[in-house]
Amino acid sequence: MGSWNENDIGDLTGTTAVVTGANSGVGFHTALALARHGADVIMACRDEARSQKPFNEVSAGATGDVELRTLDLADLDSVAQFATSLNTDLDKVDILVNNAGVMGGPRRSTAQGFELQMGTNHLGHFALVAQLWPLLTAATAPRAVSLSSLAARSGSLGADMTRDDLVDPQPYHPFPVYQNTKQATLLFSQELARRATAAKVPLVSVAAHPGVSSTNLFNRQLRERSLGFAVPIVDGFGKIVFQSPKAAANPSIRAATDTKVRTGGFVGPGSLGQIRGSAEIISVFGPGRDPKTAARLWELSEEITETSFPI
Repeated sequence: MGSWNENDIGDLTGTTAVVTGANSGVGFHTALALARHGADVIMACRDEARSQKPFNEVSAGATGDVELRTLDLADLDSVAQFATSLNTDLDKVDILVNNAGVMGGPRRSTAQGFELQMGTNHLGHFALVAQLWPLLTAATAPRAVSLSSLAARSGSLGADMTRDDLVDPQPYHPFPVYQNTKQATLLFSQELARRATAAKVPLVSVAAHPGVSSTNLFNRQLRERSLGFAVPIVDGFGKIVFQSPKAAANPSIRAATDTKVRTGGFVGPGSLGQIRGSAEIISVFGPGRDPKTAARLWELSEEITETSFPI
């Protein structure tokens, strides 16, 4: 039996998928694959003008309907407006891919004053899932996919974490904070799976990571550090070692569509230390496993975002 590939997706006609950050990189290729296989896809993107071209590309390859809607995960008011519009317009959401993210850079804040990386990568998505809960639970077999990263292996959040560890980490060091956001993403996926199972809600909560890909997110970090000259060098090296954005999307696509990926599961590349390779079901990284840490993260996330789940 060969490795999983996009041909294994099957017919998604009649399903509705929401993909955050669907205008570039992994999110774009995830949305494109789902649309090509019949899903009605909502591309949830922060900048509508910059998202028009990728929206047109996804629409051109779609066999289902494709919509572009504005969502800024760094603003909980935007999350609420987006969720309200979907709850008004849709009957259900079958697939939710929490893909959007930011990485590194100087200390910046969300609209509510939270550190930007954690605010976008975890807290915004936490609030989104909570507010789309009625639509997710209206689906027969809903799936929520959280995009983690190899960086989660080095996350340092523990069961003793405080509110400030999430909203105002001190001292601020960009990449360790990013590592914690991706650990949080993984912990959230695990805790959501545990709670849904305990409540006998048939939602499948899974996580994925893309390996290493020379995406716009990665190149943007080089430019922000005044290392734009290195982008062509990294791109050249990346063609040999890194995954293409299309290949990097395969773990997310498999997590969103393959029923062999059970709740609490994790999908990532299967070769070169999970840097690249076919999308395989893998073990959850150690920092993403601890149930006490996951429960504490959940408690703080509800408090910070002022949202809650009925589970």
